[in-house]
Amino acid sequence: MDEAQFQDLVDRQGEDLARWPEALRTEAERLLCVSEPARRILDHAMTLRVAFASARPIRAPRDLAARILALTTDKDSASS
Repeated sequence: MDEAQFQDLVDRQGEDLARWPEALRTEAERLLCVSEPARRILDHAMTLRVAFASARPIRAPRDLAARILALTTDKDSASS
């Protein structure tokens, strides 16, 4: 297993290796022992999980929809 495969598995299986199928978990644990990039991938996934699980709601800026619409309208005008 390389870092790209590990990233794909973290994306699909989640950051909790205990929930992974045993064969994949064993390979992932071996990679984590020797690969700093793999450890960063797992750390990042865990950080995201904590952020998403927080009680504090994540809110978009009030004018986000208007700004997106303005960008779309500007593109449509430029292509005409």
